[in-house]
Amino acid sequence: MVLKSFRSILIVMLVCFLSVGFACAAQKAAWKIGVAVSLTGVFGKDGSLVKDAYTLWQETVNSHGGINGAPVELIFYDDKSDPATTAKLTEQLIVSDKVDLLLGGFGSSQLFAASPVAEKYQYPLISGGASSNKLFERGFKYYFSTLGKATEEVRGCVDIFSEVTPKPKTAAIIGADILFTSLACDGFKKYCQKNGIEVIHFELFPMALQDYNSLLMKVKNKKPDVLLVGSHLLVAMKTIKAMKEIDFSPKAVAFSYGPTVPKFVEDLKGDANYVIAASEWTPNMPYSGKVFGKASDFNQLYIKRFNRRPDYVEAAAAGGAVAQQEVLEELGLKPPLSKENRIKIMEALHKDKFETFYGKIQFGADGANEAHPPVAVQIQSEKLENVFPLEYAEAKILYPFKPWKER
Repeated sequence: MVLKSFRSILIVMLVCFLSVGFACAAQKAAWKIGVAVSLTGVFGKDGSLVKDAYTLWQETVNSHGGINGAPVELIFYDDKSDPATTAKLTEQLIVSDKVDLLLGGFGSSQLFAASPVAEKYQYPLISGGASSNKLFERGFKYYFSTLGKATEEVRGCVDIFSEVTPKPKTAAIIGADILFTSLACDGFKKYCQKNGIEVIHFELFPMALQDYNSLLMKVKNKKPDVLLVGSHLLVAMKTIKAMKEIDFSPKAVAFSYGPTVPKFVEDLKGDANYVIAASEWTPNMPYSGKVFGKASDFNQLYIKRFNRRPDYVEAAAAGGAVAQQEVLEELGLKPPLSKENRIKIMEALHKDKFETFYGKIQFGADGANEAHPPVAVQIQSEKLENVFPLEYAEAKILYPFKPWKER
């Protein structure tokens, strides 16, 4: 009887041991992908959108059996909108957490800090939330961006004025004096010159600026036809609030980034109407590919999961994750990855072309996406509408800007 009981105990112990072993094996088999992203601080709202995009991609991929049979595990760290912290956390993900791969967070300053670390350890780093030209001027092989370059991203916000009557003759350009937004201002200036629009005021201001009223009063006194702003979400919101307070109503106002983030309309409501913004994706674009299907399918899936439409940066982030996934599938890789495998992934990302819900993704030698056209959207009746290029337009541009006192 004692012997029988002892055998039973041994069997139970063996089963437990094997169960733990299988569980550990399954855990080791997962793709560990690290993301250092701003979840608090000045870029906290923007970074949270990127986190949502990666989360939806992870859930969708895992619901279909993972990548090459292995599930995806995402590790998020909050860089608190501090570039030095971004670099530190990126290295922690590689050295301590021993992730297989990386995905990029939000903000050109953050990615400018993270990408040298990725380059040092030979980890491909794909970003859908940064587009500063300077990111692509360092000869790096391992940094990739699904967004176009900052100076090109805003082109649609200026080219659109060739389609309005009367065409604006003058413009004022202002923007935050940080990496992405200052280059967006350079892009505004470049395309104003190409469109025959005279720039009568150009000014960069500190990101920490509090007195927007005085800045915009100075601009208002010069009476520009249009106002073009190099912005992130907080800059865009503060600009609109100040414009209303000082009753500044140019014929149009356009932003490099911010109005496409749902919080912009949620907070400003009707005051957000008539605002134009740069974009690189909208749900009505004729794009489709693996994982999410059509652009409209991705949009509907996002609404179902998060109860809101995705911002174009969210689409760009998820599109980058899809491109990386396609390379893993093409190469037939499984975790954990070796250094040699990551080199192969980098080479394939430079070589391959990807058809996705986000559009065509084709990384150039510098890592920039060479295949994506700029888009302009406008807020109409508190809803984003694609208004440029005309062949993809959902609505006609509302022009000129309706004066504050007539709303």
